[in-house]
Amino acid sequence: MNADDIHNAAMRYASTRTKEALDEAVSVALPLCNAIAARFAGRGIELEDLRQVAAMALVNALNGFDPKRGLRFTTYVTPTITGTVRNYIRDRAQLVRTPRGLREQGMQMDRMLEQLTQRLHREPTVPELAQELGWTLEQVISIHASREKSQVSSLDAQDENGMMVFDHLGKQEKGFEDFEMREDLRNALKTLSHEERTLIRLRFQEQLSQQATARKMNLTQMQVSRMERRVLRSLKGVMQTI
Repeated sequence: MNADDIHNAAMRYASTRTKEALDEAVSVALPLCNAIAARFAGRGIELEDLRQVAAMALVNALNGFDPKRGLRFTTYVTPTITGTVRNYIRDRAQLVRTPRGLREQGMQMDRMLEQLTQRLHREPTVPELAQELGWTLEQVISIHASREKSQVSSLDAQDENGMMVFDHLGKQEKGFEDFEMREDLRNALKTLSHEERTLIRLRFQEQLSQQATARKMNLTQMQVSRMERRVLRSLKGVMQTI
């Protein structure tokens, strides 16, 4: 595993963008992927799964690598792969069952959100939601926060190839554009409003937190969370019918 060899192979792919150059760059850098994956072994996830995640991060990094920035590829790709594997482990650790009482209260809150949104023609505020439910403000906020911690986003759902939607949407730079150009997603994205597309870009291209996204969109964190769940359900439904 030689840093110069990896960089040179990445440079050849950046200049030609051929499948042959990509295969060569992946082959040369694969030992680096495996070495990074091995650092995270023993955390409840199969090493082979970690290697696959690292390899996908490598391909994303190759597609997003821009030699004009003056960075060596190994300087760019190592933290990219490491961060992707670490995030994968973190997300898998969040796969916990929601307690029944919390789940039922969350469903009740969802139903009331739907009713109030239709009645008010906008997302209700927390006080309005609490009043309609007969709950305290603290109870609404607590249930929402607890659900956010335990809920697995629909982005974690695997497709037929074992890849998660997040793996596609989370690609850096050109990777997101490549996925957007897929016919099914491109058609699905056309069904979204400008605001919804902005949310997708901020959350999954720029990878901002819900709080940061809310600030940029002049919304509350709860509104962003609610919109995100709605948009992902919509995209999933549209793509299943394409």
